[in-house]
Amino acid sequence: MRNDLDTDGRGAGAFTRIPIDSYEVDREAVIAMLDRERRSLPSSLIGLSMLALGVAVLPNPAAMALLLALRLASFLFTRNATARLDVRVRARQPIKTMQRIVFGAMALTGVTLALMLWPQPAGASIAAVALIRVVVVVTITLIAVTLAALPAARDGMLVSFWATASALILFHPANSDPAMIGVVTLAVVGIRLYSSSAGQHLRSSARMLVENRRLSEDLAAALSSAEFLSWRDPLTGLFNRRKLFEETHTEGGAHSRHLLTIDLDRFKAINDTFGHAVGDEVLIAAADTIRNWAATLNGTGEHLAFRLGGEEFLVIARGVTDTAIAEGADDLRMMIAKLEDRFSERPGIRISASIGLSPWLFGESIDDALMRADLACYEAKRTGRNRVRRAA
Repeated sequence: MRNDLDTDGRGAGAFTRIPIDSYEVDREAVIAMLDRERRSLPSSLIGLSMLALGVAVLPNPAAMALLLALRLASFLFTRNATARLDVRVRARQPIKTMQRIVFGAMALTGVTLALMLWPQPAGASIAAVALIRVVVVVTITLIAVTLAALPAARDGMLVSFWATASALILFHPANSDPAMIGVVTLAVVGIRLYSSSAGQHLRSSARMLVENRRLSEDLAAALSSAEFLSWRDPLTGLFNRRKLFEETHTEGGAHSRHLLTIDLDRFKAINDTFGHAVGDEVLIAAADTIRNWAATLNGTGEHLAFRLGGEEFLVIARGVTDTAIAEGADDLRMMIAKLEDRFSERPGIRISASIGLSPWLFGESIDDALMRADLACYEAKRTGRNRVRRAA
């Protein structure tokens, strides 16, 4: 059975705007980066094919084929690492371990790309050597830009590329011109600066996305709050008269229906003696009691509770037999009377309720049923209060 009384209305419509934090921005930036990396697969395969073509026409293809195989293995390892990182980021799982793995994969990528620059003998085809070097430079640039949201992994790749390329320049007997290290250094620094700029743009876009999402959430919360307040009593969280009016225009079905009017006894004396703040506490406690009682009330329909104003409450119970609702009403009366125990620090406070019970017959307006329930409630008060009376 669905029970709309399970919702604690007090403060349910309120929301607090949470400041934009760097975690959300970083997460969105990483997701955008991984989406870009996934879309770059065709370009990566084209780059590998062009490297294979350049190696195939070299005079020593066997040695370079081994380096190309290392590059392919590094590529597959990187794709696997970024795919696993993508899963963890989207699931909001810890990613530090995967970030370290991606860092290692990118450092290996820098090494294998630099090894593809292995100096070739004088007889090597100039076009093939140029093709390999152009592909390497373009690839290292594209990867650095793609990795803009992971600066540690990007810098690890660039440093490993620079160190490996510098080692080839210094120690390979066919090419020992130290000036080339300066060229490689300038190239790496330029790529680093360019990718850093791309990273700032990526973070700006991620921040805008997070801010727009948060604004949408705030707007949805504001609309929900406005809707909530339109049919809830702000003090107790129970439904208000407007909701009662809407419900009476949607009544139907084959379930039996009963109205319970609940009026707290001598409530004005509580306000006059202990103050309105204590009176509000009593109203809230009574509303909570009604809500909890309705949650345990059997039936084949939904039960709705209303605060009609002041100390007056109403419950529409559906699908409950006459005997069960009578027993339940008396249970509710006793539960309200026990609220005095919560206010034991205020000697002299008296809490009880008079309850009027009436069936709501099919075909009749709620006004007629409510009038009978009110008369029964009045009879309960007239005959001593703190009791249940059924309508005649």
